[in-house]
Amino acid sequence: MKILIVDDNVAIQEIIKDILVDEGHNVRVAGTAAEAVQKVSDFNPDVVVLDSKVGDDDGFHILSEISADRTPEELKVILLKGGTELAPTDNPYIKASMDKPFRSSDMIDALRTIQEADRTEETVSTEKARNKPKKGLFRRRSKDDVPMDGTLEEDGLTFGRSYVIFEQVPRGIYRFVNLFIQDKCDVLIVTAGKAKAVKERFSYDSIEVLSLSGRGKSGTMDIQELGTMTANIRHFIEGHERPVVIFDTFGEIIAVDGINMSFLMLQQLMSGKSRACTFGISVDPTVLTKKDMAILMHNTIEYKIQE
Repeated sequence: MKILIVDDNVAIQEIIKDILVDEGHNVRVAGTAAEAVQKVSDFNPDVVVLDSKVGDDDGFHILSEISADRTPEELKVILLKGGTELAPTDNPYIKASMDKPFRSSDMIDALRTIQEADRTEETVSTEKARNKPKKGLFRRRSKDDVPMDGTLEEDGLTFGRSYVIFEQVPRGIYRFVNLFIQDKCDVLIVTAGKAKAVKERFSYDSIEVLSLSGRGKSGTMDIQELGTMTANIRHFIEGHERPVVIFDTFGEIIAVDGINMSFLMLQQLMSGKSRACTFGISVDPTVLTKKDMAILMHNTIEYKIQE
């Protein structure tokens, strides 16, 4: 495996490098955030051994930079931390963690855990490919093959595409939702508002609501747990024939989790979906820079509600 060590302590760099080289791995080191970003781009490592603090830089800030163009399957992280620090449980990139000081066996065990997970994933993918129906005259046509007709096309929408509505108050997004409800799609609304208030806008049987709050109060999910949020949304997508996922107040997620991690979550959801799915995002444009808006619209289409 190609492994990059990101740590500003030269002695620790050498200790980890010796352990990994003895195990037959191809190893590089970086001592600063800028060097880490460059080495990830040039070396393209499979695994990054990342200290939680590198010089004056926070390790999680470095992680957000080096993972910007990579999925958790492409870049796996082993986090080095102090004994009193807690490893985040909701960051999909962090596959293992080790307390300092560590033993050689701790590092080897962490890597083996990652390698075993990779082998399991490859086995599952192979089984799925083996069981996939073959193309031919009698191939069963799926719902995703059937063109939409009716209200969606009339309003300039296509099921399976993703849309963003720029608005300071989430009004247009609910009219957008109604178009998909009328077309008998399965709708999940991810909201920082109260679930009851959202549901009252529609029939109770028409939608599901994932309500977010600052501390994950009863009946809600902690808005900071992006990994758990992602898992719940993926579960919804996989469990429905025509899934539509709506973020009615995406600016609230940005305000709590930051623009980079919030956009990363969206990118993971859109690129990792298991079936055709529409995403609808309502966001206050005043919380975004022009660059932010351009990034968001790279994977979405701006939709303007007709008055």
